[in-house]
Amino acid sequence: MGRSTIVCVDDEWTILKSLGSQLKRNFGKEYDIELASSGEEALALCAELRAEGRTIALIISDQQMAGMNGDALLIQLHWLYPKTLKIMLTGQADADSVGNVVNQAALYRYIRKPWDETDLILTTTEALRRFQQEKQLIEQNEILRAVNARLESSLSLLLATLEATADGILVLDNAGTIVSFNQKLLKMWQLAQLNPMKDGEYLINAVLNQLIESDRGEFQTIFAEASSDKNGYLRLKNGDIFEYFLKPYQLAGQSVGGVVSFRDVTQAKQTEEIMQHRALHDPLTNLPNRLLFDQRLSTTLKATDSTSNFLAVMFLDLDRFKEVNDTLGHAIGDDLLQHVVKRLLFCLREVDTIARWGGDEFVLLLPQIRSRDDASEIAARLIAALQPEFSIQGHRLRVTASIGIALYPDAGTDNRTLLQNADIALYQAKKSGRNNYQHYSTDFSPRT
Repeated sequence: MGRSTIVCVDDEWTILKSLGSQLKRNFGKEYDIELASSGEEALALCAELRAEGRTIALIISDQQMAGMNGDALLIQLHWLYPKTLKIMLTGQADADSVGNVVNQAALYRYIRKPWDETDLILTTTEALRRFQQEKQLIEQNEILRAVNARLESSLSLLLATLEATADGILVLDNAGTIVSFNQKLLKMWQLAQLNPMKDGEYLINAVLNQLIESDRGEFQTIFAEASSDKNGYLRLKNGDIFEYFLKPYQLAGQSVGGVVSFRDVTQAKQTEEIMQHRALHDPLTNLPNRLLFDQRLSTTLKATDSTSNFLAVMFLDLDRFKEVNDTLGHAIGDDLLQHVVKRLLFCLREVDTIARWGGDEFVLLLPQIRSRDDASEIAARLIAALQPEFSIQGHRLRVTASIGIALYPDAGTDNRTLLQNADIALYQAKKSGRNNYQHYSTDFSPRT
């Protein structure tokens, strides 16, 4: 059938060309890279590829496009080609929109624009690995069906097939009883030579003893649902992570059990977690960034709706911090910011969130407060914490802070309004001489 294809869709030619070049540089030896500049063109291209008998492994589409947007395109493509993996490029953190595509288009991942090439390549590699693994399992099921049809109860050809794969393989019958496994499985789980007809119970118990408590039930459901289609991750006590795929197999049209494949994805998952952390945190202070703060604020607002608690959003700006950068340099300014963050964190509760908004500006989320006075006390504590001077690389520095406070629900009931009004209150604190805090009031003038 020839090589599989990766289809890229974006209505901005410069971005589309860059995306295609990066993918071709990294995957062009094994995959064909096709480009489409609109949703309509992508649908026509995919239909043409399928008519030629070519497999579409992956579709990467921008979300915001003229005409048919990425949401509608990926949902329609999923209906047409459900086994093709889909990645969406998005320049906006629209959780509802992304969630809609995840649910209706079985979205594999989404990547924020502008993307980091390392993140793009890592995500694409994992998606293609998933595609190949699914393809391999389908091929293995075909082999198993052929073996059962020809040899019925004989396992000789089956065993040879299992040993030829790089994955650990476990074969179950319809009742969840172990029929066979390959040597790779025993090696992965650090087990000695076992007889599947005699040592199945021992194998199960040995695996359970290696898993963390919360994942033992997940492993046991594999045997209870042997004829199901299932995928998940198992975490071992030593920190390793195994991904598994349970695929049913049939004999003469009847389900007779399942094949479970295991693959060590420890390094890939750790790299993914690092990339996810980087995407949601400020590299200098390791505080949450705007995206993560916005997500937490949305979640907290939904929870607060059902309680009698208040919440406060604060903007905190360091007074005249620019003078430090201008006179002493950014290295000392960065060092000062890190020391400031340590003092601020010491003033907060475990449930509070402080994020770096940009430069010397921070934003705070204070849930579970009972009154305006609670927010005032925390603001006063933050200001007081910065009063003692800092010793930074031989320099004795003083820094103060101005704080604007917006209290839910009086100053807003949604993310945008609360942040906007906290910013207005911060502007008022600056006008009032700095080194103080102000609660939002409708009497304040918006920032200009």
